[in-house]
Amino acid sequence: MLATLGRRFATAGVSNSRAFTASAPAGYQSRLNQFYHNTLRDDLMILQYTPPAVRARAEAAQAEAISAAATGAAPNPLRKHKMKYPRPQVPHSTAHNAPFVKKVTVHIRCREALQNRHNLLSALMALQVITGRRAQMLRAKSDAAPWKLRKGMPIAAKVELEGDDMYEFLDKLFEVVLPRMKEYTGMRMSDGDGNGSFTLGFDSSVIGLFPEMEMAYDMFPLVTGFSVSISTTATRNPAGRLLLSGLGVPFLHARKPQTNELAL
Repeated sequence: MLATLGRRFATAGVSNSRAFTASAPAGYQSRLNQFYHNTLRDDLMILQYTPPAVRARAEAAQAEAISAAATGAAPNPLRKHKMKYPRPQVPHSTAHNAPFVKKVTVHIRCREALQNRHNLLSALMALQVITGRRAQMLRAKSDAAPWKLRKGMPIAAKVELEGDDMYEFLDKLFEVVLPRMKEYTGMRMSDGDGNGSFTLGFDSSVIGLFPEMEMAYDMFPLVTGFSVSISTTATRNPAGRLLLSGLGVPFLHARKPQTNELAL
């Protein structure tokens, strides 16, 4: 079936080298990569810069609060588990530690593969088309009787992108796919894992908005939703949001409901 889909892509005008290898010439840099290194990185450093005097006052206030808490009541033993994996400290903003995107993971979980494992081929081919890299098949690590899932069954597919391939995919996602979504308003301010990484989930209708999928969409017998996980070097969510906002991700700010003060 994979060979049949490959021949159909070739006859439809989508070459295998363009859809699956996406090789770039030496010295090539994507538009989003150049934008980050030439413009956005300096802006992030300036926006996150803290003067030394303000930083010293904040550190002194934090040390005073810690000493005051140590002399007070005994710590709650039920909260010790939260200190097992301490969060990394926020580094001082310099020209060398501006946050950047480390890795992008595109993931598809196919429920239909539980009935027939050949249904996962559509997810593998779809990931190869939209990312330009060969997808990796994922198998179940444990049994789940309610879903009739056994250990070792193929259940999902993923692609990990780094470097220019990552920036090329993010450029398509932010500049082409998201603006074509009619009901997408942006990410919520509360999204994120707390350490500067974010995940975007999309339904099955969004994968057809990629330029590479337009002419080959009808050739796929099964189309599913996908998720995009963006890992950054930011240590907190605000720095990660600032980076993604500069790259073109819209964020939805919560607005307070308007009240009519003149109403009796």
